[in-house]
Amino acid sequence: MLVLRFFRFLFGFVSFTATGGFPERFINLCRINKINLWNLRSENAVITACTDCTGYRRIRSASKKSGMRVRIKKKHGLPFFLNRHSHRAGIIPGICFCAALICILSTRIWSIDVTGNVRVPAEEITGVFEELGVKKGVSGGSIDIKSVEIEALRRLPEISWLNINIDGSAARIEVREINKTEVSDGDDAPSDIVAARDGQIVILRPFNGTQEQQIGNAVLKGDLLISGIEENKDLTVSFCRASGYVVARTGRRISVEQPMRLSAEKMTGQRKKYILDFLTFSIPFGKISENAYKEKKELFINGVTLPVSITECTEILSEKAEITLGSEQTQMLAVLRFFESCTGEFGYLKTESGVITANQGENSFTVEGDFVCLENIGREIPMDIEETPS
Repeated sequence: MLVLRFFRFLFGFVSFTATGGFPERFINLCRINKINLWNLRSENAVITACTDCTGYRRIRSASKKSGMRVRIKKKHGLPFFLNRHSHRAGIIPGICFCAALICILSTRIWSIDVTGNVRVPAEEITGVFEELGVKKGVSGGSIDIKSVEIEALRRLPEISWLNINIDGSAARIEVREINKTEVSDGDDAPSDIVAARDGQIVILRPFNGTQEQQIGNAVLKGDLLISGIEENKDLTVSFCRASGYVVARTGRRISVEQPMRLSAEKMTGQRKKYILDFLTFSIPFGKISENAYKEKKELFINGVTLPVSITECTEILSEKAEITLGSEQTQMLAVLRFFESCTGEFGYLKTESGVITANQGENSFTVEGDFVCLENIGREIPMDIEETPS
């Protein structure tokens, strides 16, 4: 039905009315003369119907023999549209250009979607595929899918499997990430556990290897805690990867000095500029700063991503300024920075005790803290083994 309507529009048709005379004889004569009628209706002795251009030229004979008066109600289709606008020279080239543009765009990739990724960002995956030629604006038929998949899998070590499906103007990339629980560190190379900081051992639990220190011992950074050398019952030795849990009491010192005079940048306004992206073409409207905040907005129609997007670039305008803080403001800012440093330093530590002091200087305010912490100081280092000739 849709194809029939298309051809009728392409070749043109007319809707007409017929009044007076003998309607039944008129319809029979049209059938005998093979004049195609559709949407035939009769209301208050008025017949309304549609026919093609050829049928309307032949319909006058049937109307005269049946005594009907035929009048055109409306002309439909492309021929009549072109005839009405024949004085506009650009309409036919414009239609041809649009048809050619649609044909070309239908073979290009408009959008790239990534599914199946959790840890690896979609931007990283699409970036690799763009380097390999899978990007917006390229022809889908020109992509060697097998070679691209192999090379992309080599460049993405956290991906165990991937597949590209090109469906019309959309490229869908399906990936499967490596399960970390199934990945072996693959390293059973001999290693030792040494102290990462100075401290006094509180807990020492070797899981693999030989214990070299005792609870209560004071150790320095780099001292051996658990050795990767194990002595066997036959007095021979074997090498292994040492592992264990070593908790020591350590000292930490945090000091923050906040000056009263600050060099800062004062915001004076903002300026917005735009970038129009169409397939592989990018048209900036003005000079775009590298520090501008960019927000990309893509065009969607019925859930389909079109190859047109607008990037809004917001540039913050500022000027340098010297700020002098008051005494209370300086103290508040110093305390705030001190506790921010503590949060970052003691995120994975347990603090046993601490002493915090504050000192008001002539042009600054200083906050210092000395803390005693419990932390895991064990650090694994590879063992250097040299083979000697027997």
